[in-house]
Amino acid sequence: MYLRYGSYTHAQNEPAVQIGKQAVFSRRGFRRAVRETWRIVGVLHAADQPGLTNAIAALRSAYNVNGLDLGLYLDDGVTLTDHVLSSAAALGGTRVTALEFPSGSGAEYSTFRSYSISVEADFPDTSNNLLDFSETLAFEGTGGPRMIFLDTLEGLPQQQIARQRTTCRARQEGRAVGLANYPPVAPPIWPAAELPDQRRLTLRAPRRVAGNLTEFVAEWTYVFESISPLAGGPTVV
Repeated sequence: MYLRYGSYTHAQNEPAVQIGKQAVFSRRGFRRAVRETWRIVGVLHAADQPGLTNAIAALRSAYNVNGLDLGLYLDDGVTLTDHVLSSAAALGGTRVTALEFPSGSGAEYSTFRSYSISVEADFPDTSNNLLDFSETLAFEGTGGPRMIFLDTLEGLPQQQIARQRTTCRARQEGRAVGLANYPPVAPPIWPAAELPDQRRLTLRAPRRVAGNLTEFVAEWTYVFESISPLAGGPTVV
């Protein structure tokens, strides 16, 4: 078997490869991605120390670059096995998270050098695009009288009823975050009572992860006014 990262190929059957997969969940409890981690443990060999130094430099140079494909190939060096990290399919590409030389005892760096490498990639799960959703309702007024207070030249201010009946007001504000595109916004809860000129929709720029875009944020605000109390609760999705 051959292990290849980008154009760098390890010696045949030289490294041991451990592969693990772990689900990454959104705040809503849905799986947003699968994080696949490869731990590569091996030993570089060379005829002498200068040759070993060159081999270490080549290994370090190869794994100093993110965003390359990583795969196991059959003994012919051409046929790809089932084990592959495709950078193009991963959110932000492949990432080299560690390159270590964990052993310094014995004859290390004579004609061999032990190393350990970790490479990971997140593969998005687009079956549920909605990463996060929240909404609030704020109510103002009860429809009762409007009271005012008049200042007097002497003594306490005087309370008077300026209007026997008033309107009831409400504000609906929400925010939704999509994994791969902008999510739909919630509709107004009381469309007949909405003040259309005060409707507001905000789209925020998505977050860039290497060459990919994610976390598309949409925000909305609706304002309502009615002669009777507005009853209801926030949108739940």
